[in-house]
Amino acid sequence: DNYAHGLIMACSALYPGSPALGKFYIVTDGDTHPFKEGYAYLWDVIDEAVVSMGFASVYDKVKLPDWLLFPVAHACNVIGWLLGKRLKLNPFNVKMLTIHRWFRIDAAVKDLGYYPIVPFKDGWADCLAWTQQHWLPKHMATRQGGITGIA
Repeated sequence: DNYAHGLIMACSALYPGSPALGKFYIVTDGDTHPFKEGYAYLWDVIDEAVVSMGFASVYDKVKLPDWLLFPVAHACNVIGWLLGKRLKLNPFNVKMLTIHRWFRIDAAVKDLGYYPIVPFKDGWADCLAWTQQHWLPKHMATRQGGITGIA
C-alpha cells in the first residue's frame, strides 16, 4: 500500500520545474517502525515471521560472532578460488547479513508530500497473515525435512 501510495504521490509531483524531476526516492514505512528513527532490527523481524509460521526461533540456532565469520568467509574465498567455484560463505554475504541498514524517506516527504498510509506494525501483521494462509500450506506440503527448508 505504501509503495503504491508513493507512486501516486510521485505522479502528482511531475510538472515542469518540480523539485521531484530526475530524482530517486525511497518510500517505506518511515518512522512507523519500532524505533523512532525509522528502522527495525532485521533479525528480530525475521524471527517474528519464522516463529509465527510455527518454526523454531532463529535465535535458538547456533549463533556465530562476526569476528569468527569474517576470517572463515575469507578462507572460503580462497578455497572457492582454488576449486574454481564461488562459495556461499563469503565476506560480502557475511557483511550483508550482519549490518544494520534502513532507508530514510525525508526527500519523499519534502518533495512529494509522501507519508506512509500503512504503519509498519499493521503492514507486517498483514504480511504474516497472508504468508500463513497462502505460502505456509504449500511449503509444508512440499517440504521434505532434513537440511532443506527453513527449519
